Amino acid sequence: MRNLLKSSFIALVLVFIMECGWINAAEPKKPPQQTQQKTASAPSLNDFTYKAENRRDPFEPVNLIKAKRSRESKLIKDKKGVAQDAGYELEELKLVGILRTDKRRLAMMEDMQGRGIIFKKDDYLNKNLWVVDVEDTRVIFGYKLKGDIRNIVVDIPKK
Repeated sequence: MRNLLKSSFIALVLVFIMECGWINAAEPKKPPQQTQQKTASAPSLNDFTYKAENRRDPFEPVNLIKAKRSRESKLIKDKKGVAQDAGYELEELKLVGILRTDKRRLAMMEDMQGRGIIFKKDDYLNKNLWVVDVEDTRVIFGYKLKGDIRNIVVDIPKK
């Protein structure tokens, strides 16, 4: 009896597989007939124009735009026309050291939050205060007050 059930089950599975094979083996699909091509051609890149006047750059994140605007409001231009950060008073900075390279000297300063800032000759700290010269042991600042220009000398602190 067991053998009979086994052989009938196997026969049933084979019939099922064969029937499924016949179902899937229907007539092969015919390639689609080509219809008449449209008279209009595909659009080219020259057909599109975009004018960005009075619009923001769509690829620039919005939070960067706000940060850039707030930063630009704090910038001033030095004698050469380069925009510099205008947010420092001399009382807020501490001279830490002076770097010497082949061509120039750089003043290393630290603000009240402990962030390091590097200034070179002719850099502005604010509208009225700029670096006149960086020497081996000191930095000379120029300060404009009511049309009068004064020099302020800051030496490197000794340990």
